[in-house]
Amino acid sequence: MNNILSRKTMRLSLVGFIVSVVSFTSFATNLSAFKKRFEFVRNDQGGVEYIRDRSITAKFSIAPYLKFIKESLQEEQALMKNKGDYDSQIEGLFDDQGENLIGYGDEKSNGQSQLVVDSLRTLENVDFDKVFNDSKFKEVIKEFEWKLSDALLKLDPTVLAHAKDMDFFYQKRVTYQVLTWGLNFAKKRLSQVPILNTASYVLVRVEELVRQRRLFHQNMLLHYLEQASEQELGITHDEANHIMSSIYESRIDWFAFWESRSAQANWDKYGVNKFFGAIRINNNRFRRMTSTFSQVGARLNYAYQDVLKGEENVILDLFNTEHMFSRNLAVAYNRDSPNKIARKRMVIQLAELGLSFIPLPSFIKGIAENFMQSFHKQQALTEGALYGHFESTGNQEGMNQLKIQILNPFETL
Repeated sequence: MNNILSRKTMRLSLVGFIVSVVSFTSFATNLSAFKKRFEFVRNDQGGVEYIRDRSITAKFSIAPYLKFIKESLQEEQALMKNKGDYDSQIEGLFDDQGENLIGYGDEKSNGQSQLVVDSLRTLENVDFDKVFNDSKFKEVIKEFEWKLSDALLKLDPTVLAHAKDMDFFYQKRVTYQVLTWGLNFAKKRLSQVPILNTASYVLVRVEELVRQRRLFHQNMLLHYLEQASEQELGITHDEANHIMSSIYESRIDWFAFWESRSAQANWDKYGVNKFFGAIRINNNRFRRMTSTFSQVGARLNYAYQDVLKGEENVILDLFNTEHMFSRNLAVAYNRDSPNKIARKRMVIQLAELGLSFIPLPSFIKGIAENFMQSFHKQQALTEGALYGHFESTGNQEGMNQLKIQILNPFETL
């Protein structure tokens, strides 16, 4: 047996497994969008050096996010003041999340929904026009923007994977270092709590959203690597494997030098093993829960599955659960209520800012913050693979909905 299983063989094995669990549907993958979006940059010998995503721009301005978050905050404030049933509507978004698992609220309350409502209510009377127009707030944002722009030029965010350079992503912490500087600078320059909290929230979210564009587009690329053969993509078997290894190496934590060494030592199969290892684990998990769905439909790609959940026609995220305390798989797309996911994520992200205004012990606040992020952070990134499915099958409606629900104004899909 060869050192590396043929990717085509592995793909067929995967399909065979899925057939035994679900109704598998073969989708025609249109590669015109792939060729328009992705560019294989080659060396003088014709080998692939790295892969670039043409839709990602290296130019950076913080203005789109400032406009997005300010308008979102003020729209939410208007809803709080104009709708008498606002609290119950918010609670309704979380009515299936089970018991109080985060130690917040009384024994009779659902701690999750109560925490979100309380966090949002702290924002109700904040004058965000005053906050965003404050001269020192603008100074902090401007200085952070300049330093982050400089860091992004060094990183080249348009490059998704490097087939030859195993150390290409070694500067993993460069944007985080800018964020650390920005947060310290904000504490020195800003003294009023609403302005400081809002500025800190903006800096953290901006750094995350800018950095995570690469992850979203890498997952889109993984969809194409799985669904099309190397010949169709115009690359060799080894180049496909090295691209996968680079993708997974880029996701290693900055401090895990031992894992980076392992990736480099096993460059030919590191990414392939990671990719198909995750698929096997998630397939086994899904197989155990198929009886809980009204109907199991088509498998879309390595990460997504059509099901009828109760009476709702949804696409499940096989890689992520609803949140950190749940065993239920997250819903990535709801055909019957397409805006439901976007609304829930918007509410939670605004509540993350509101949480900073609530006086709680730091350890409780840390758990609560992690809990809120677990509803959307990884799920939105994985949805790059679902976007790839929609793009390659010409589903414009699905593409448009994902653009909305990933809540990333820096995204130029």
